[in-house]
Order: sequence, then C-alpha cells, then structure tokens
Amino acid sequence: MRADAEEFFYTTNTRGLCLPMTSSHSEMCDRITARGRIFLIAWIVVLLAILVAAVWATAFPLRQSKLASTERHRARMDPQADEPGLTPPVFTLPDNANPARVRVGVYVDRIVELSVKDASWTVDCYVWFRWSGNKIQTADGFQVIDGWIESRQREVALETGGEHYERYRVIAKISKTFDISRFPCDDHLLTLNIEHPQYQRHEVLFIADEESSVSSRVRMPAYEIYQSRIVEKPHSYKTTRGDPRLVPGVKSTYSQCRLGIAIRRPSWGFYFKMFQALHVAVAIALLAMFVKPTNVDPRFGLGVGGLFAAVANSYVTAALIPDTGTMTLADTINGIGIGMILMTVIQSTVSLHLFERLGAESLSRRFDLWSFGVLATGYVALNLALPLAAS
Repeated sequence: MRADAEEFFYTTNTRGLCLPMTSSHSEMCDRITARGRIFLIAWIVVLLAILVAAVWATAFPLRQSKLASTERHRARMDPQADEPGLTPPVFTLPDNANPARVRVGVYVDRIVELSVKDASWTVDCYVWFRWSGNKIQTADGFQVIDGWIESRQREVALETGGEHYERYRVIAKISKTFDISRFPCDDHLLTLNIEHPQYQRHEVLFIADEESSVSSRVRMPAYEIYQSRIVEKPHSYKTTRGDPRLVPGVKSTYSQCRLGIAIRRPSWGFYFKMFQALHVAVAIALLAMFVKPTNVDPRFGLGVGGLFAAVANSYVTAALIPDTGTMTLADTINGIGIGMILMTVIQSTVSLHLFERLGAESLSRRFDLWSFGVLATGYVALNLALPLAAS
C-alpha cells in the first residue's frame, strides 16, 4: 500500500521525471519514464532542426555566391559579353571605320605582391606591340586600367619592312576588389587591362596575341594559377571627356587588351590551419558532457574557456581580410563554433537541472550522450558542407 502511494506521488508530482522522496526510490531513478523519453526525443529534434537550418542558411548562399562568381569571371573574359554592373560597351565599329590593327601581347614574369586585405596586386611583365603602317608612330603612352604603372622601360623599338615592333618592361600596381564572401575557400580572376587613351577604338583596334602567357615561375602565397587567357574587348565610358571629336552624349569607346589570370586555393590546408584552434576549443567544450553535471567548475569551465578561444580565433581571421560588412565563410565558421559552445553550456545547465533538482540521474546521463553525438556529428558535417559549397 505504501509502495503504491509512493509510486503515485512520484508519477504525479514529477511529471514523469525522477524525484526520489526516500531511499526506496533509488531503483526508480535508474530508469527513464515515458515522459523522460519524450523529453529526450524533443531535445534531439530541436537540435537537428537547428543544425538543418544552419546548413540551409549558410551553405545555400555560399553556393549561390560561387555560381555568381563563376558567371562574372566568364563574362569578364568573354569578348562579346556585357559585364554586370559596368557600362555596356559598344561592340560594333562605325561603317566607315578603318582602324589600325595593333597586335598586343603580355608575358607575366612575376606577381610581386597580392594582398586581399589591401585590395591590390602588383605585376612585373613584358608588354609588346606590333603593327603595320604609319597611322601610329609609337605605342608609348599606353595605360593600365584600374591601376597605375610604377615603372615603364622600353626595351626594343624597331621597324622592319613597314612593320613596327615595341616591347616594354612594366611594373604595375592594380586595384582589385576581391570577393571575400567565400574566404578562405575563395578563387579570383586577376585582370591586366591595357588601353591607349590617345586613340578611340575606331582608330586603333587591338588584336590579342595568343603567344601571351604567364611564366611557370610565378608563385603566390596561398594561391595557385590554374588558367590564363588574353582577349580584346571594347571598353566604353559614360563620358566623352570633353573630346571635341566626339558627339556629345555618345559614349567614348576604347580597345582594351585584357589578360585574365584565374587563381584559387590549392587545397583545404589553409582552411584547416586557420580554424584548428577553433576546432580544438569546440572539442573541449563537447567533452564537458562526459563530466558529472554536479562537478560544476570543470563542467562549465571547459565551455567558457573554449568560448574565449573561439572569440580570439575570430579576431585572428578578421585581420586577414578587409574591414567590410560582408559575411565571409570564415565569419560563418567562427559563428558556428561560438554557437556550438553556447549550446554545450545550455546543455550542461539542463543536465544539471535534471541530475540535481529532479534527481533523474539516468535521464541526465542519456541526455549527455545523445547531445554529444548529435552536436559533434552536426559540427563535423557543417565544417565539411560549407567549404564544399564554397569550392
């Protein structure tokens, strides 16, 4: 009769969790009631929903950014394509145009410096011009668009049988707004754009020399060159720059010779190197689930210590990129790590409540094991899915 009363008190006053009133309840505390199992299932469902939402909210935009970047690079090196965000060029020449055709080639000898943070890169290269006739006397005066020439030295200038040839050694610094949304799994297109501001496209038409290339000696920290190509594209400006030879309101269009150098990260080594401290911090926070909840200092101290390490790692990675409002892959990974550590602290708080206040020791142990399995698996899956989506 007394045992029945105690069982009734246990099931009606603890809502299916274990609150032992006497030592006779110790056996009850070793089992999980139906409501305890429902609580565990609900907790796992919530964790899975959070992880799935995190994958959807982060991996999908990264994949879209990758596809958009690929399309921009394609349009930039397509001689007949408009480039999004730029003034549409005039592709056709006037009917009466008879431009001097100048063959232009570029050989990249060195990429002296490339800085994503400073939004610039410096190239050491050879540029040559070949043309027939006397419509132009010299190619000297050409410019590098989106940059400036730091050094220009004419090495060769000769005329043979009515054909002119000039070769220059050029060091140019070029401004480049890098797309950092997928950093550190990013790829970029470096372009060296050459124009002659003295001649409109209907006066001088560049012809891309297919002998242009990039030296096999060219090396860049953290990147590799996987493709290069040279094309000629018209480049139109919104203004005539006051040129009296042009009709007001008509775009001024110049022939532009463009060398494109496609670069990418050679492997995931830089990715894991950047986040190894964060991964260790999260792993330490997850290991707290194997500590008894009533050992409050180590149980919560591991998570708090991991949080400080994760925040420090976010500051280190932020120093590698420009100060913009763009949410990068690195920011996302750091945010996921910090969020994961926060989840371990929340989980420890709930587990302590189950163990100490409700006396549900078996439920608390099962709660710790299931939480560890789901959170650890989810964290590994996120750190694989995101760089795959960005690459």
